[in-house]
Amino acid sequence: MFRRDAANVIPERVEVRVVAKIAREFSTDAAGKNLGGGEDVGVIRNFAYPFRVSPIPGKPEMYELHTGDSGLELAPGHYVLSLGSQAYYFQVDGEITDPRQCLERVVAGNGTFYAPCKKARTY
Repeated sequence: MFRRDAANVIPERVEVRVVAKIAREFSTDAAGKNLGGGEDVGVIRNFAYPFRVSPIPGKPEMYELHTGDSGLELAPGHYVLSLGSQAYYFQVDGEITDPRQCLERVVAGNGTFYAPCKKARTY
């Protein structure tokens, strides 16, 4: 991880959160609006992976992320690295099959609701 102002900003621990794609949308609006506008829409999920941050010797602006779980390998999909009030998006290449990477959204008069995708598939 590279950050020019790292000495002042980088915490000891950070989180990597899953970003799910909205696969299907439904609206209770009688006008039947297209909610996503045809764009890929993502939602930052409550699934997070904790990482420790350590400086790379001799490179004051470079940091490594370490997990406490040696078996952890991020599945193909979309993620954000949370650094305090900032989030940095990144993608792990490959076929996305992790169900946490997919949500369905319902927009109703009393709020917006999300549910896991019902079908097992490639997202």
